[in-house]
Amino acid sequence: MAEILSQSQIDSLLSSLISGKDEPEASSPVAGKKVKDYDFRRPKLFTREQLKHLFSIYENYARLVSSHITGILQTYSLVEIIEVEEQQYYEFNNALPDSVLMGLIDFDIKDSEDEEDLVIMDLSKDVGFCSFDRLLGGSGKPLKEDREFTEIEIGVMEYFFRGMINLMKNVWFDYLEISPRLIKIETNSRILQGIGADENVVIIVMSIKVNETQGKINICIPASTLDMLFKKKMSQTKKNIKRGDQQAEEKRRLNIINEIRKTELEIKGVLGDTEVLSQDIYELEVGDIIKLNKPVNSMVDIVVNDEVWFRGEMGDYKKKRAIQIKELNERGSELFI
Repeated sequence: MAEILSQSQIDSLLSSLISGKDEPEASSPVAGKKVKDYDFRRPKLFTREQLKHLFSIYENYARLVSSHITGILQTYSLVEIIEVEEQQYYEFNNALPDSVLMGLIDFDIKDSEDEEDLVIMDLSKDVGFCSFDRLLGGSGKPLKEDREFTEIEIGVMEYFFRGMINLMKNVWFDYLEISPRLIKIETNSRILQGIGADENVVIIVMSIKVNETQGKINICIPASTLDMLFKKKMSQTKKNIKRGDQQAEEKRRLNIINEIRKTELEIKGVLGDTEVLSQDIYELEVGDIIKLNKPVNSMVDIVVNDEVWFRGEMGDYKKKRAIQIKELNERGSELFI
């Protein structure tokens, strides 16, 4: 259907033709709103809910890291999460300077088929030099000149990174069992391997402040690793639901059995039985004998609600007649079990 122009748009079009402008200025319904292009050739792999879930996990992680760094450096530090965004790895890598302070991490997801579940953590160099200075007893001031880290500085910063990486296990504990470990420290962002340039990654961006030095912590999780995390979580959730259903069913059965145990049943000991005429019963007198259908040495049937469950022998117990159970009736034993 063709769009019908309003009078104001017609006037604007005529004015542009008279003034010689190529395109008229038209009011846009999305004026003032931020519009982001969507590349259909590279669709997003994770939903907004999944990224929101990841944001909440690393929001807790930021609080733990903030307390951890404050304790190690014995100075004021603050870590806050800024955003969680999905993009291609080359976009993340191209935004990094050549010289970086980056830790390569193996998430080591439980029951994972991959040898390494690679994750990258990038720490601003200014914060790195500031933390190094503070760890060695300095005031925690960053270097003014831009230079590479020395071997000694890298060795000390490995200790610093391991402390932050170990905290990831705590925030993921309620969701999945992982054992993250630091593989190595890398200072050149252009020689990183293990992640394809066109592979989707999720970037967790956090701000960090140590004394007056500000910087960022970027955590890059490849789509393959994150997809496995979500699948393991979903599988674990289904198992917990199934286990919960089984526990509920067992509890229900136990409640039924407990109620059945309170039921009163009539138990009778039957010596035997026979059939007689009503005339014979009418003529019975004291001393008469009724012949039963069982031998003298046969066992007594123990009847529970008109069903023979046990057989036993007559006897005495504490000056009272009693029956000692000798065997279970086949039908009665099935019902009993």
